[in-house]
Amino acid sequence: MRRLRFRLAISAPQLLQYYQGRTGALSVKTEQGVRLQIGLHHFRTFVSHDGLQGYFEITLNGENQLQQLSRL
Repeated sequence: MRRLRFRLAISAPQLLQYYQGRTGALSVKTEQGVRLQIGLHHFRTFVSHDGLQGYFEITLNGENQLQQLSRL
């Protein structure tokens, strides 16, 4: 298993554009220098009136499939 960390700061208006179907995934660059594409639906529980913000950790299995996503 591999754990990677990254920060997100997406305002509510920006996030609305994502949800309106313009894209289905976020592209993030982790602190470890790895670029990931993560389905936007994985972040739904972290969305607030201010948008999507925070410091996150993603856990990937040996096949680079998402196992867990948490806000730290």
